[in-house]
Amino acid sequence: MKIATFVACCAAMLVAAPLHAQSRGGSADALKEDVAPKSGVRFVICSPSNAQLPSPLYYKAGKEFKTVNISSRIPSRRIRPEGGKVEFWDEDPGEAAAAEKGKEKGGKKKMPEPVLSVPVPSGSGKMLCIVVPGKEVSRTQTYFLKESDFPKKGMHIINFSSYPLKMITSDKGDFSDSVEKTIGVFRRDEGISANNTWSYVGEEVGKSVAFALMYKDKDAKEFKRLKASMFSISGRQAQINMVVKDASRNAPKLLSIQLMEDK
Repeated sequence: MKIATFVACCAAMLVAAPLHAQSRGGSADALKEDVAPKSGVRFVICSPSNAQLPSPLYYKAGKEFKTVNISSRIPSRRIRPEGGKVEFWDEDPGEAAAAEKGKEKGGKKKMPEPVLSVPVPSGSGKMLCIVVPGKEVSRTQTYFLKESDFPKKGMHIINFSSYPLKMITSDKGDFSDSVEKTIGVFRRDEGISANNTWSYVGEEVGKSVAFALMYKDKDAKEFKRLKASMFSISGRQAQINMVVKDASRNAPKLLSIQLMEDK
């Protein structure tokens, strides 16, 4: 089936839909806690294997400990690093230290070790930390991007895979005005860069754009279709789509997050 025909069949249902539906988790904790700091890090899970982190997690904020839920698709509340890092515990460190002190009369409170310690780039301002959970929490991987590099509108792609990608867009919707852009593979020493990212911001809020995202297998001559549909430009949030390798199928897949301004 031709790309234009396929997109036309999907348009009525998907014209206003993001690549993936929102997750219900990840923001409820913000309603229960005080206003998040104006700078710092928000965390979101990107897990090709669907691995998750313990929930809730505890982190240090000044002299107290607070809870946060880190889930997929919707970033967590913002956390200000302390000492150049954000540390997480899977139980309340204050209560754990008090219980430990109670076992030894007159002893000092001994803080338990964090289950996860995340170094944060210095002078980073507002950052988004993409979290890839490991089989053990301590083996979790993290990647940072500056939120200022991704306007809070439009659609963006980050290629975290080893598959070369090609993004084809059409403002008219029939691909008679196709625009193609190649998206390079991810290299850890390079990190998230202009080479492995793609953005479509647009000026007209609500505008619908047809697209086809293609990938190429190793040694293959032609690109295959990963997804073809339509997206619309939101003036309130950005749709960031991450392409990762699905080891269970030996093929790429999309994981999506929604990035908006702090509440």
